[in-house]
Amino acid sequence: MALIIYVLADIIHLVKILVLCNMFFALQKREGLYNKWMIMLAGCVMAITSVFIFIHENYIIETLIYAIVIIGLIFMLYSEKPSRVVIVAVGIILGLSMIDTMTGILFNVTMELFSINGEILSNLVASLISCIMIYFVGKVYQKNAVASLNSIGVANLIGFIILLAVDTFVVTVIETQPNADLYTGSRRSLYLVSIVFVIIGIFIQLAAVILLFTQRNVYKEKKELTDRYLNEQKNHYEYLENREKETKKFRHDLKSHMELISNLAKERQYERMNAYLEQMDIKIDGFGKMVTVQNGIVDAIINQYYAKAGQCGVSMEVKGRFPVDCTIDAFDLCTIFSNVLSNALEAAVETEEKYISVECAYTDVAIMIIVSNSYKPDATNGGGQWRTRKSDLDYHGYGLENIKDSVKKYKGDLDIETKDNIFNLRILFQNMEKQIDENSNCG
Repeated sequence: MALIIYVLADIIHLVKILVLCNMFFALQKREGLYNKWMIMLAGCVMAITSVFIFIHENYIIETLIYAIVIIGLIFMLYSEKPSRVVIVAVGIILGLSMIDTMTGILFNVTMELFSINGEILSNLVASLISCIMIYFVGKVYQKNAVASLNSIGVANLIGFIILLAVDTFVVTVIETQPNADLYTGSRRSLYLVSIVFVIIGIFIQLAAVILLFTQRNVYKEKKELTDRYLNEQKNHYEYLENREKETKKFRHDLKSHMELISNLAKERQYERMNAYLEQMDIKIDGFGKMVTVQNGIVDAIINQYYAKAGQCGVSMEVKGRFPVDCTIDAFDLCTIFSNVLSNALEAAVETEEKYISVECAYTDVAIMIIVSNSYKPDATNGGGQWRTRKSDLDYHGYGLENIKDSVKKYKGDLDIETKDNIFNLRILFQNMEKQIDENSNCG
């Protein structure tokens, strides 16, 4: 009986690990491998491991084998970097062990409060309670959180584990070393109820800390993106100002230039005239070329990357129009275009073709953005997901998540496909401004 309870508790433990990986850490599932059969296989492996650990009573070996099995199962089901898998697995193992300890204490104290002997089922029930709690908290977290726990960073994860360890130690000491005066007589029930509320308060505290970590990272990322947007706008307007000054200077001297060319033509000095025309052509090219889709915010971002593409030897074609008036705010426009064009430029630079195409179009009911670029086939990982070559891997990874979030915010669709070494990204939004106007008129 004890063995069955032990195995069931560990299988429930595996369920909690999968819930944490999916709902809180949002790990990328392995395409074609994450299915009910693989999960059942993982459950069988977990059960066999539990039996082995139950029979061999060696704490160090038990812990080592358990950690290796959990890391292996997570790596089998999720297509993440090995280092990230290890960090997440270790964090989950430590965190769950302490949460289960506090849940077990909560269960034992509650049973004792009602004078019920639940020692035999303590581990199983505690594991089941924590599993249910983690699942429902995960559903709430998925619905309300704007980023996964991957975004909090290793340092914050370690800090959270330390905080959890301190809380667990305090609760364990309070529960196992009660004051004799408090644990006897009429004060006993009050003491046990106090422990229950302390543990519940700790769980609320831990949830608040997680929320604080994720929100702080999101605000930091938004600030960085806002600063980047403002810098791009500043550079764009400085570029326009300098271009206007140079154009005015050239126009001021244009009459003199034309007179000189006319005189050279009359004197049949064609070589000097051609040389002079070439100098003028170079001067005109020096003004730079500005591309436009008829939206000031989008133009500022596109021209920033148009200039970068030219410096990197990448041919960038821009065509179409983007609506001036739409409900997509400046922050989300910057999020989408900056990240999409940054990824496209990064990929195109590595190819021989060095090609990027940006096309914008809209109707009364829809807005479409199509970005295509040449890329090397090895720029995707085994799961078909885009892999960055940037040094700041975390930020770049969240850039794609930010694009998805912005598209989802405006009820849009994001489609990515690769064909013949061309990476195609299509975004389709509802033209919500038009729909709102139509609904108002209907009213």
